[in-house]
Amino acid sequence: MGKVRHKILFVDDELNTLSAFKRLFFNENDIEVFTASSGAEGLKVLGYNDIDLVISDMKMPQLSGNEFLKYVKDKYPGALRIMLTAYADIPATLDAVNNGEVYRFLTKPWNNEDFRITVLKALDYLDLKKRNEELSKIIWRKNRELTVLNENLEEKVKQRTAQLETAIDKLRKISEIFRENFHEIVILLTGTIALFNKELAAHSKRVAGLAESLTGELVIEREEREIIIHSAFLHDLGLIGAPEDTQTTDYDHMSENARNYYLYHPIIGEKLVGSVKSLGQMAKIIRSHHEEYNGSGFPDKLRGALIPLGAQIIKIASDYDNLVFKKGKGCEEAVKLIKEESYKSYSPDILTAFIKVVSKSGGQPQTPVMRVKVRDLKPGMYLLDEINLENGVLLVPKGVVVTESITKKIITFYTLLRLDREVEIKVLGETGP
Repeated sequence: MGKVRHKILFVDDELNTLSAFKRLFFNENDIEVFTASSGAEGLKVLGYNDIDLVISDMKMPQLSGNEFLKYVKDKYPGALRIMLTAYADIPATLDAVNNGEVYRFLTKPWNNEDFRITVLKALDYLDLKKRNEELSKIIWRKNRELTVLNENLEEKVKQRTAQLETAIDKLRKISEIFRENFHEIVILLTGTIALFNKELAAHSKRVAGLAESLTGELVIEREEREIIIHSAFLHDLGLIGAPEDTQTTDYDHMSENARNYYLYHPIIGEKLVGSVKSLGQMAKIIRSHHEEYNGSGFPDKLRGALIPLGAQIIKIASDYDNLVFKKGKGCEEAVKLIKEESYKSYSPDILTAFIKVVSKSGGQPQTPVMRVKVRDLKPGMYLLDEINLENGVLLVPKGVVVTESITKKIITFYTLLRLDREVEIKVLGETGP
């Protein structure tokens, strides 16, 4: 028998159902199955074993599934919870969501293969969550260590790079295991960045949203489009741990150390992302996102078509976002300034696409402010509040237009945030927000 990685507890008052559970996972060598015929018996099992996943029937005598899972949540919060029910009981279902914070609902009777896949995905999700927590702790601790160092800039860069490469190496291993969920992993990394720099994470998410719109306007193929969007999420990864004034001060007013670090951060980002061989295209885009179309940018002074398309898209999106959210310019003034810089900074084709995209959602919101619950957000709403998970990780920044992908993201993380929380929005008209 292989090494046990996960322990699952099935609780059901029907012995035939418990036997079926055991048979279903009999050949899973890395899973150990525990069973209990009542909530009370299940609590005893939990007391003696480090259970990863609890699957409980809704309707049981004495201690109901809702009551049992609420106790599990309070006493063993690290255990993921799934409710099994043989009937549609809306009040009981809502009660389970509110009190037990269940991860999924499964119905009786079930399809064996669907049931098995759901359980395995739940365990994968649990692994990802635990590894992300470990990664967050590592990055937080290493960043704390870096702040007390008083060495020259080159040494600081080497130490930050080495420590972040360790963190990225962990992320690379996770991405290999969860290749199909790569986009979610990028989102989680952006959320990790938000733990110690919310503004940097919010900027990256807004730039990614605008880059997504630009790639749609430019009719870029799906694979390249995803690479560009992922690069946008991580384009400022090299600024993690940078001196504070690199992110709050204009370049001309930065200290010398901060200025040198700022000029070097695209290379740091390239090295971190490039440590994963399969992400070579993303690394090149990140390195070049400060290049100017006329060759006056950094770090390589690339010109024209030599600048990767994704880097050109991210540059104009980032410049616009900095004008609006960092320098406090109105949308119309920001577009005007972008146009004024077009002779040196941007490709004519990308500038044309940018103007079309912004014209669809540019200007200031004209409709009254409304408050809606997170669960009621719809595509087309302009978000005036940020949405955070209950652990403080930024999920959706303010200042973005809700898209279908954002609503799917909210559904994906529904167990980790308050769906009944109200946020301020404005509904876009023809002129947009």
